[in-house]
Amino acid sequence: MVAALLLTAPLRSGGVVAVLSADSGPYQEALEGLKTVLGASVPSTVLPAQPDMAGVRVVVTFGSEAALRKYPDSVALVAALLPDPSLDLPHQGSVTRVGLPPAPAVLIAKLKAMDPKLATLAVFNPNGAYTGYLAQLKEAAAAAGVGLQSKNAASVADLGRQLPGLKGAVEGLWVPPDPLFMNRATFGILTAFCQGGGIAFFAPVVGLAKAGAFAGVAPSFKQVGHAAGLAAAAYNAGSPPGDWVYSDKVETMANPAVAAALGLATPKADSLSQ
Repeated sequence: MVAALLLTAPLRSGGVVAVLSADSGPYQEALEGLKTVLGASVPSTVLPAQPDMAGVRVVVTFGSEAALRKYPDSVALVAALLPDPSLDLPHQGSVTRVGLPPAPAVLIAKLKAMDPKLATLAVFNPNGAYTGYLAQLKEAAAAAGVGLQSKNAASVADLGRQLPGLKGAVEGLWVPPDPLFMNRATFGILTAFCQGGGIAFFAPVVGLAKAGAFAGVAPSFKQVGHAAGLAAAAYNAGSPPGDWVYSDKVETMANPAVAAALGLATPKADSLSQ
């Protein structure tokens, strides 16, 4: 079950604890987003310290290491900031994962707004890890009048073999925030191909617009934390949110030079939900 939740009023944080894989900026930003939903009193623990589980009903984890820890099966686990969405988690109780991409309909709406000429979008699925998300994305694209071509890529070589077939067949390309695509070499291949083929490359990290993508489109870490807070609040209210939730907000950044080369107006950067 995939859900995108919307809530604005802070909720009580009783029974929720946050566990961070490290005391780094992204995890702290996500924790800040969690607190915008549940309030500033949410207790948090940074590994290797262990959280106090007395009275805890929901554990919200940020990062893979925290999500891979063993927690009592009686608590619900909300796992956010997982680079690999197919990561096998040991928790035997209820689990909800918070996706790094935005809600599928939000992503499609933003891409279409940034490139009004977008009629066909290509997406690459790294080792099948995003199959569930891409199924939802295809439905959202069809509802918006955008065709979606989904292709599996198990390696950089596999990606390189499939790229030439996209030239002249699609107006845009989006890849999920997977390490296969987000390293310097692969990102260089993608930007060079798209710029040479007149294709709008939408990167899943906002700042990558500066590195040659047409635009970066993604939720901030704080927005991902906010989505995690909504999931925890749903568990606290006795309404399990499902296997997956996604942020309903997204931030953008466009590259003016690439936009000009594509014949597109430079979209204004923003953080507005669609």
